[in-house]
Amino acid sequence: MLNISNTPATTELHPNGQTRIKAAANLIGVHHQTLRRWWKADKFPKPTDINGILLFRNADLLAWLERQHSASEV
Repeated sequence: MLNISNTPATTELHPNGQTRIKAAANLIGVHHQTLRRWWKADKFPKPTDINGILLFRNADLLAWLERQHSASEV
């Protein structure tokens, strides 16, 4: 099950920042390989490659988390 509650970690994500894969996986509560499978299946935002480092845009993560939270309330 996803850990998408409003934890301090989600409120600390600056919308203009970026997050590495393992940190994003820890934030959501899944293994980093799960995120890889999800973005390859178009179920999660794709990271960008910056100098060989894959980074997620925090705005994308926050939007995805909000969609998941909204869907769980329905």
